[in-house]
Amino acid sequence: GSWDCWIVKTDSNGNIQWQNTIGGNNSDWLHSIKQTTDGGYILGGQSESSISGDKTENSNGGWDYWIVKIDSIGIIEWQNTIGGNEDDKMFSIQQTTDGGYILGGISDSDSTDDKTEDSKGYMDYWIVKTDSLGNIQWQNTIGGNDNDILGSVIQTVDGGYLLVGYSRSGPSGDKTTLSNGVEDYWIVKTDSQGSIQWQRSFGYGAQDLLYAVQQTAEGGYILGGSNNSAGHYWIIKTDTGGNTQWQKTFGGSGAEILYSIQQTTDRGYILGGIST
Repeated sequence: GSWDCWIVKTDSNGNIQWQNTIGGNNSDWLHSIKQTTDGGYILGGQSESSISGDKTENSNGGWDYWIVKIDSIGIIEWQNTIGGNEDDKMFSIQQTTDGGYILGGISDSDSTDDKTEDSKGYMDYWIVKTDSLGNIQWQNTIGGNDNDILGSVIQTVDGGYLLVGYSRSGPSGDKTTLSNGVEDYWIVKTDSQGSIQWQRSFGYGAQDLLYAVQQTAEGGYILGGSNNSAGHYWIIKTDTGGNTQWQKTFGGSGAEILYSIQQTTDRGYILGGIST
């Protein structure tokens, strides 16, 4: 089609071992890939293709979540197209401790097709829990009266989930925190069934865009994104309840956007993104 998913497996020195191009007759975007416990891989992204090429289900309307399970050499084992009547875009996927998957992204679909709740405002956080074969077990639409853009979702050590992204919404719908600017970091902690336990907002400028999170060795969280007013990387370390312990910005004379953060074995952090 136009855009396809392209996965490449290399050896420890970066030499290609195998590759696969996966897609249908329209645009298919891969945003997240994780190795699974069986040695294969789970691919998470979005598709607007109908049945064609590798795609076995039609679009429900615009973009849909598209998950594809492949084996250890890149051969498709199963797939699922999940969405409603409007655009649904998946940015994050992780295998859960029960062998299933947690999918996280954004949706402006109402209750149609696979979607069981109406949109709260424009785009909302949309998390979907599936079993080991990609069948939906539960889902939750979380948002306020404006755009809420999820960057990442992780399973936490207590079996719940942490959703991170950024929000334009004021207190409305599921949002209980005040806005500090045009867009703020917005983190939402849920239990194992996706019900909200607590939430926090962080912001100090016009735009604060949060994309990445990891639970740290001591149980808190490291949040990574960008303060676009200053144009810098902005990382925040919180405790297990989402309360700020410390924060830091990094940048030069131009603009920087941070997309990925990971704790390293010496308990420091590695940050990755772009810089002008």
